Amino acid sequence: VPKLYRSEIKRTCEIGCGTGVPSVYLAMRLRAMTGGKTNNCNECNADTTKGKNDNGRESIMHYVTDINPDAIRIAKWTAEVNGIPLEEFHAIQCDLASKINDPVDVLIFNPPYVPTPDEEVGSNGIEASWAGGKDGRVVLDRALSDIARLLAFPHGVAYVVVVDDNYPEELAMIMNERYEIKVIPILRRRARNEFLTILRMTPTRMFQRKE
Repeated sequence: VPKLYRSEIKRTCEIGCGTGVPSVYLAMRLRAMTGGKTNNCNECNADTTKGKNDNGRESIMHYVTDINPDAIRIAKWTAEVNGIPLEEFHAIQCDLASKINDPVDVLIFNPPYVPTPDEEVGSNGIEASWAGGKDGRVVLDRALSDIARLLAFPHGVAYVVVVDDNYPEELAMIMNERYEIKVIPILRRRARNEFLTILRMTPTRMFQRKE
């Protein structure tokens, strides 16, 4: 997270959180950067869980979503055992980000990107974590409008994981043409038989909500 924006971060969101590890790691880093503590010991001050960190700043709220109820349960557990107060960590069972309304400053999405038959997409079982349908894009394409409407302007940023089969250049074009969101690849790594790319998405204008 850029140093310039740390003090501006009020909310984060992870779509399709699974175990919740990325959001919990982010929450731990942000608490450390802003002077907060994780409550993973008996000596921790209980007051740090009541909306402010140890420097008196408003606590950052973290929202994670998943369609799988087991993922929601495990994400809460991951936060708890790593000292993130559940008052700051809201795990919500829903489709994509359908129950998140407030703008967020950091958004994370590691979608089901594996190309599969479309009929494997959309369950609330474990296969939902990988089944991406045609070109691995069925779920990701549905999430693009959520990403656009949730990113706070001007400093909001989304980090989205894709593979080459997802046609990331086409994704970048769609986000630019439909929502005026700039997309650039910031990291590329090989993971066994596939190449993973992290796309950074940033808004160039305030999202225009349709009446």
